[in-house]
Amino acid sequence: MNIKTVMAFAFGPIATAGLGLLTVPVIAWIFHPADVGRLNMVQISVSFGVLLFNLGLDRAYIREYHEWGDRGALLKACFAPGFALLLLVVAITLPYDRRISMWLFGVENVGYYWILVACLIASFVSRFLSLILRMQDRGLAFSMSQVLPKIILLLILGGLALSAFSRSFVELEVAYFVSLLSVLFIYTWNTRREWNPAFAAGVSQAQVRGLLSYGVPLIFAGIAYWGLDATSSVALRSLSTLSELAVYSVSVSFAGVGVVFQTIFTMLWAPLVYKWVAHGVDMRRVDLIAQQALAVVCALWILCGVFSWVADFILPARYLQVKYFMLCCIGQPLLYTLSEVTCVGIGITRKSMLSLWSTVAALIVNVAMSVWLVPGHGAAGAVIANAVAFLVFFVARTEASAYVWRPFPRARLYVVVAAAVGLSIATLIFGPVSPVHFNVVWLAMLPIVLWHFRTEWLGMYRSLRSAVRSEGWPVLARRGPDVRS
Repeated sequence: MNIKTVMAFAFGPIATAGLGLLTVPVIAWIFHPADVGRLNMVQISVSFGVLLFNLGLDRAYIREYHEWGDRGALLKACFAPGFALLLLVVAITLPYDRRISMWLFGVENVGYYWILVACLIASFVSRFLSLILRMQDRGLAFSMSQVLPKIILLLILGGLALSAFSRSFVELEVAYFVSLLSVLFIYTWNTRREWNPAFAAGVSQAQVRGLLSYGVPLIFAGIAYWGLDATSSVALRSLSTLSELAVYSVSVSFAGVGVVFQTIFTMLWAPLVYKWVAHGVDMRRVDLIAQQALAVVCALWILCGVFSWVADFILPARYLQVKYFMLCCIGQPLLYTLSEVTCVGIGITRKSMLSLWSTVAALIVNVAMSVWLVPGHGAAGAVIANAVAFLVFFVARTEASAYVWRPFPRARLYVVVAAAVGLSIATLIFGPVSPVHFNVVWLAMLPIVLWHFRTEWLGMYRSLRSAVRSEGWPVLARRGPDVRS
């Protein structure tokens, strides 16, 4: 993959995060905290549905893309089973629409349920269509499909900000659905030449069973990961208040720089690794990439700590705690991203069950700590539990990969990420008492990280410079001594 393609794929997450920094404050200012909390429940419900009903076949599509001759048949074999299951479950849950609405949103409103179902279907279809663009390296089309819906959502919210319109949760949920629907329309148009042949493609039961044998263990791993991701939200909904859930939701949204890194890296990493495997590339290069990823993770974490005070200037006063919570929240996407590098051996050896057990171990930690901390500490307890759980998640995946694939250096990884999690939790607990001291601590960490990872920064610079030169881009050459006769 050349540097132009990487930049095209990176444009989407970066622009989306920038628009998110506008969208989150707008939602926080316009809507009641309880409605912000309800939107969080919609988002985690949709993410759960996509994880459950795709039956792990989205990962199977990525895994087998370079090895199947008929890619239309591959798309059909991966999409059809999960979509049929989704429609079946929707039909079964129809008699319980009011109960589901009450459990999720605290209000018996059938309309909330139906909009949620529409959001789930749109997201499910979009997931598979997005994989087509990703695997074809159509970075600009992929990025624009992410950016335009955010612009649409921001425009809708701008309209709702006018006093002539109602500002209840149904308007917020509909705005979210419209943004997802626009994603679906854009993906459908951009991939029309690829999904159309899939209707006529022939697929055997043996082929579907083969894909399911790879994907089914990932269903449970996906559900366990959703539980790990959603435990804090569910615990706050059950053991605390919707207002505390709103603070947590906004904190997670403001940790968006970590999500940008996660999105870009995971989007590029998995297909690249499996391409290396298919072509017999020496996989010892993963060790170097793990250390470079660690350097980037540390730098992003510290920059978040240095500039966390900015949140006070763009959020209402009731969200003053966000600047402390977001340091723990950013650990989730950053540790997940780092684990995607260190756990590559699980995917290569097809030991999918190890992903499940690693996630379950972290889930147990998250549930136990949430039940212990959330009733007394609300959102603060939730973000601490989440940060510790994702540390366990990272260690468990890394150790599993080293066990089934090959051993690699891990001590430096563990020490650095444990220190980052510890400093984030200390900032959350003691930061409100002495905010200036902790601002200085985070700022002082920046030159330390730059020096400690100087070899990795130099290596990344050389790789980037080499990639730029290979693309034929103009590069300033280092001038030698001016020798004149």
